[in-house]
Amino acid sequence: MEFSHVHIKNWKNFQDLSFDVGPRLFIVGPNAVGKSNLLDVFRFLRDIVAPGGGMVQAVDQRGGYRKIQSLFGRRAPYPRIDVSMRDGDDTWRYVLVIECEKSGHRRVLVQEERVECNGRVLLSRPSQDDRDDVELLTQTHLEQKVTNKEFRKIADFFGQIRYFHPVPQVIRGLTGNDIRTSDPYGSDIIQQISETPDRTRKARLRRVQAALQRAIPEFEELKLEKDAMGVPHLEVGYKNWRVRPSWQNETQFSDGTLRLLGLLWALVSTPADGSSVLLLEEPELSLHSALVAELPSVFAEARRQVKGGVQIILSSHSAEIVDDETVGADEVLVLLPGTNGTNGSLLSDRDDAECYLEIETPFSEIISVLMGADGTPSLTL
Repeated sequence: MEFSHVHIKNWKNFQDLSFDVGPRLFIVGPNAVGKSNLLDVFRFLRDIVAPGGGMVQAVDQRGGYRKIQSLFGRRAPYPRIDVSMRDGDDTWRYVLVIECEKSGHRRVLVQEERVECNGRVLLSRPSQDDRDDVELLTQTHLEQKVTNKEFRKIADFFGQIRYFHPVPQVIRGLTGNDIRTSDPYGSDIIQQISETPDRTRKARLRRVQAALQRAIPEFEELKLEKDAMGVPHLEVGYKNWRVRPSWQNETQFSDGTLRLLGLLWALVSTPADGSSVLLLEEPELSLHSALVAELPSVFAEARRQVKGGVQIILSSHSAEIVDDETVGADEVLVLLPGTNGTNGSLLSDRDDAECYLEIETPFSEIISVLMGADGTPSLTL
């Protein structure tokens, strides 16, 4: 299963945004346009079905209902998420609209919840039971095992969404009880590698190694070693004038190398059953500009042998990341600020970019024109 279409309304920066999604999606745009907020739509769906989570807690984690509700949604103020998924020959759709009580406890409630499979409606809320007992509307049916039997496949799919934004200082600096399990900022990544069964770990490290060799010409070998105290370390061998490589561990890696290692490990360790989504935020941070444009190819090399593939949804402030020859115009979602919130469309759907695409203008140059010289949208192309 993978996402095929997303339509959101009144979600943070966005009054109304609709776009198709393929195996990869590159979200680009200037600062403060809502790239992280768009990724958070997928994280919100994951948090609804997470163990110990749920809709109310997912809203609370984001600062409450008012922090989610768009300031631009005057006529239809309720946040709405409408996503479609492909699963072989089947098409699924999940719709969730939330509201806040106007008085009393001002609880967050389900205003609408809908599930469809191949156009057949499996769930439509509010039901008569919901109207008789408003307390039922404080939970989605998606998060309840008792009620989601017919569409549990969607809940399982949302539960496998992973967000990863490694911070080199966190990877290097945290030990012992400071390490968080499944930390999106990477504090447990070396521990994850160490705890992976030996055969699987070696196979994954070989794939990371092949990707790094494409990105860093001097890179030769990658391995996991334990020091005299039994603490695991990642070690990288670099080519030099000597016969044997020069070895460094994670405490000596550059921020860019350590961050790239973390991203590649997250990619190769994502379950490859055709139902995995990996969210990556600004992977170009700390990397040399010459490498940024090669990132899609580097990621493709890492996931090349993954059966079923992993759907990658990636946000970036650097438009150069979409200049890789493997990236298509239908994989690039351009976000630009507007008078009624952020607007967005796939580069392939923009009439004002068609002539530039025909003459094979680099995508980054087209996006620069759309943004204007000062980083704001141009009125004409």
